[in-house]
Amino acid sequence: MQFHIIIIILISVYYAVVIVFFFRILLENKNPLKTQSYLLLMVMLPILGMLIYLFFGVNFRKEKLYSRKGFSDQKIIQKWIADYNNLLAKSSDDVHEYLDEKAKLPFLFWRNNYSALSSNNRVQIFNNGEEKFPVLLEKLKDAQHHIHLEYYIFDDDIIGNKIIELLCERALSGIEVRMIVDALGSNKLKSKTIEKLKSSGVDFREYNPVIFTSLANRVNYRDHRKIVVIDGKIGFVGGINVADKYINNGNSVNYWRDTHCMIEGDAVYSLQILFLLNWYFVSKILIHPNMDYFPVLDGNGDVLTSIISSDPDSDNPNLMEGYFSMINTAREEILIITPYFIPNESVLTALKTAAKGGVRVVLLLPSTSDSVFVHSASLTYMGELLRNDIQIYLYKKGMVHSKVMIIDEELSTVGTANMDYRSFDNNAEVNAVFFDQDLAKDLKEQFLKDLAYSEKLDYLTWKKRPLRIKLIGSFGRLVAPLL
Repeated sequence: MQFHIIIIILISVYYAVVIVFFFRILLENKNPLKTQSYLLLMVMLPILGMLIYLFFGVNFRKEKLYSRKGFSDQKIIQKWIADYNNLLAKSSDDVHEYLDEKAKLPFLFWRNNYSALSSNNRVQIFNNGEEKFPVLLEKLKDAQHHIHLEYYIFDDDIIGNKIIELLCERALSGIEVRMIVDALGSNKLKSKTIEKLKSSGVDFREYNPVIFTSLANRVNYRDHRKIVVIDGKIGFVGGINVADKYINNGNSVNYWRDTHCMIEGDAVYSLQILFLLNWYFVSKILIHPNMDYFPVLDGNGDVLTSIISSDPDSDNPNLMEGYFSMINTAREEILIITPYFIPNESVLTALKTAAKGGVRVVLLLPSTSDSVFVHSASLTYMGELLRNDIQIYLYKKGMVHSKVMIIDEELSTVGTANMDYRSFDNNAEVNAVFFDQDLAKDLKEQFLKDLAYSEKLDYLTWKKRPLRIKLIGSFGRLVAPLL
């Protein structure tokens, strides 16, 4: 009799917990797709569903970390914004006369994202790490006042140690060196390496530290940015982390195709702002925006540039809106390279609508990815795209990791954001957007070279992919909005 009472109590407690979870999910008023997905999991897989929700859905850590961050950011920006606008005024006063209605649309909301549109910029594109790192090392050697680095992955391998040695040397010589790495992405960074940096005077911080990294469930809310700012004059941003695998020198097993850029000019102010905000978040040290960090810059070039960014605490999905707006401005052609393609309905609809309207849409993805789960989920979208006359190519030479979009040989973007839910909703990301025909044509030329190493996907081939890949992909697509 006592056993039956225990069973009744356990069942009652279980249903009480399910009801509490149900109403918590409902009252969060998340994206309806996420809400429906979590509720479906609770019904179909009650215990497992609750565990998945606890691991990925409950934002206790996010609320604790980022509610304070968002409030602090607002206070800091209010303090900085007057000086920041004055610095940018010289380049922004005459910007809009260069823009037709097509360009104005995607820039409307970016004005509210700490990112003015500036014309005083010179931009250099790097294809792969073997082009980026020699220039980065040269610019680090030439730093006169400060070096700011922010990376998702920073390994202490050959290239990592070259940069580490240089950072230590520069710090010992009196240069201010500040470094942020994501705690999960840079978990291979040895403790003795970190101690070496710190003992040399490098101010080293981790973003969102995790415990038991190898078993970490905190895959969300990561700092996925790759930013370097030197003396407030030179900025690097793009897809290339600091690790040997990004350099194709014959030592890597797989060929790694990636895109990065160096900006000299007023757009560096925006990268500096983003770094300093994250610096305050990880260190609680407020850097005042004097002329050492925001120097007056003249005569750099004429590339119209805007920096768009998102954080885990962003009120709006800025990068998703940026991609969406750029797609909607296209009149003739959209070229996209992304390693991970799990779009939300807005971006998916925008691409299909553009193709139906006669715009040529070409999507370049990896043929084999460093994530079978994500790649399989990406493939589930291909049939829908192919049926809407969107061309899809799979890169065969190696892993394509670039995050590039080119619109009508006029508008282009290079950055860190993938076309997936994680980049849109969960991570700290940053993209540089350029309104410049020469730059767009250069990026398109490289895009066409990449197509030469790719295989065009047709509908029948897509349909015949192995059942295992179909099942993994379908499950991945189902849970993608939850992650």
